Amino acid sequence: ITDVGLEQLGNGLPYLQSLDVSNCTKISDKGLSVVAKGCHHLKCLNLYNCKLVSDKLLEVLSKRCHHIEELVLHGCCKVTDSGLSVLVEGCRQIKILDISKCNKVGDVGVSSVANACRGSLRTMKLLDCSKVADGSLISLASSCGNLETLVIAGCRNITDESVRHLAVTSNGSLRYLLMDWCPNISDSSLSYVFSCCVYLEELCIAYCDKITDAAFSVLSERADHCLRILKAAGCSKVTVNGIRALVDCCKSLNHLDVASCRHITKEACEQAGVQFPESCTVNFTSKSLVSLY
Repeated sequence: ITDVGLEQLGNGLPYLQSLDVSNCTKISDKGLSVVAKGCHHLKCLNLYNCKLVSDKLLEVLSKRCHHIEELVLHGCCKVTDSGLSVLVEGCRQIKILDISKCNKVGDVGVSSVANACRGSLRTMKLLDCSKVADGSLISLASSCGNLETLVIAGCRNITDESVRHLAVTSNGSLRYLLMDWCPNISDSSLSYVFSCCVYLEELCIAYCDKITDAAFSVLSERADHCLRILKAAGCSKVTVNGIRALVDCCKSLNHLDVASCRHITKEACEQAGVQFPESCTVNFTSKSLVSLY
């Protein structure tokens, strides 16, 4: 598909509500702007890996598509803080925003979204956003009380400070927290996540090298954990003792990934008498580490 096709679509379908042009690498602001100008009822727009998209389109969306609820800009590397700030001037009903791999977006842009969409935002994906730091998380935590899903995997500037703030202010809304490959995350903040995020269902801390068994010790303080999925592959300091604390307290656990954890093997767990929940699948090897956000 090219801009020519998009222009025909924009001129011919005024009541269009959802458009998925993911991986259509030939389309640009030109064709998509015609869609935005002609389709005022648009609610869902997926621009995954549309690398020619820039802030110019976000400006048009802000002016013409005030009902946008889901916007995927994953891999749209021309998008900047300025573009996001302009976008949310007119689009304040966004529920799902994916700006993963938008390396020109940092705390300013994320904070603009958090402030403008404070009542609506449910899902924020920031995978591998190299400029995103603590300011982004603090803004999201302070403003977005209904946030359910947060992906900060690969955001290497995130530290314990903002994750602690997120946990303390979550009000129980957070269900999915994916923060693998965040090298500055440690027991200090993870213990707050376990203590405060009472309805958390999925947690990914893979390759967070500072995490140890100590973070899991706080699990015993509560008996009502909802955690179903824990991905802790490559957490080299976590041992069988941490896993025992986990499974003793999280009876709803149905998937555990501890691949490449050098102190955790199937044999070691059996010798230590670790009793996994009956429905729990455990990955001890590195064969199934591929995960998509």
